[in-house]
Amino acid sequence: MDRESVFSLGLFGEDRSTTGQDSRGHLQQQLVDFILDFHLDTIYIYRDQIRENVLSKQYFCDVDIGHLIAYDEHLAHRLNNGPREIIPLFESALKICTQRIVYPSQKGIQLPEHQLLLHSTSNKISIRGMTADHVSRLVRIPGIAISASTLSSKATAVNVQCRNCQHTENIIVTGGFTALSLPRTCSRARMPGDASDRCPLDPYFIVHEKSQFINQQLLKIQEAPDDVPVGEVPRHVMVCADRYLTNKVVPGTRCTIMGISDIYQAKSSGKSSSAGAAVAIRTPYVQAVGIQTDVDHTSKGAAIFTEEEEQEFLEMSRREDIYERIVDCI
Repeated sequence: MDRESVFSLGLFGEDRSTTGQDSRGHLQQQLVDFILDFHLDTIYIYRDQIRENVLSKQYFCDVDIGHLIAYDEHLAHRLNNGPREIIPLFESALKICTQRIVYPSQKGIQLPEHQLLLHSTSNKISIRGMTADHVSRLVRIPGIAISASTLSSKATAVNVQCRNCQHTENIIVTGGFTALSLPRTCSRARMPGDASDRCPLDPYFIVHEKSQFINQQLLKIQEAPDDVPVGEVPRHVMVCADRYLTNKVVPGTRCTIMGISDIYQAKSSGKSSSAGAAVAIRTPYVQAVGIQTDVDHTSKGAAIFTEEEEQEFLEMSRREDIYERIVDCI
């Protein structure tokens, strides 16, 4: 073989620089096909769920990862290992499916953003079992909610305006505990020969009425007592829930959180002299994409009884010795 010949080998199987958009479009189409085509027997689960939710003005879809594994194992693997990439595509696919299922004859209708909720029966990971290997991957952790904050508004798109030249710009904000830093300089495009003065530093201010916000809630999930090793102290992790996952749990609720393991920069106390040395240290948290509880707290405490139970209560209420009966039971 000629020693001077040059050979090349594609390590990734495709040119990522030219097929990135095509790959994302192909993934989104696969997700659309899954939502529209997946069925058990003759029941199209996600078609019916989307139709029912949208007609009641609830724009979300709760997907069982087990169904996705049965439909396309490779797609489920990509969702598990790269949820930050797949979930936005999945939510865009939900909007496309809503257009086709609910509004097939109304082209160009403006639909609200949809939320993807996930649940699974896969193996759970304990809070103390979360390591750096789980960062940016889907995890499923059980625990008890020990605190739940009040609802706050989280910006998803911030509209900023320059004080000097009135130039406006939209800045997209990712979910979770990510912070937003306004640009230090004005990004207005200047035409050749533009002799106007340059805008000063830090010219932008936020136009709240043109920005977009969602509901957000912070939860603190602690290990259940029966999961704590003997002699150890229960550990906890912060959970960020937004949109339709807010107000799902109250303190004291046993729950299972499905979410993306992530990290954030915790605020320093200001007393440590080695704060600069710990700039690479991050605190773990979970961005929730699904919450499973044994008790539904969205019913505002209203108990639900069967007809048989209601009939039994009526019969008990007619007993003359009902007071003594209750006392004896206690």
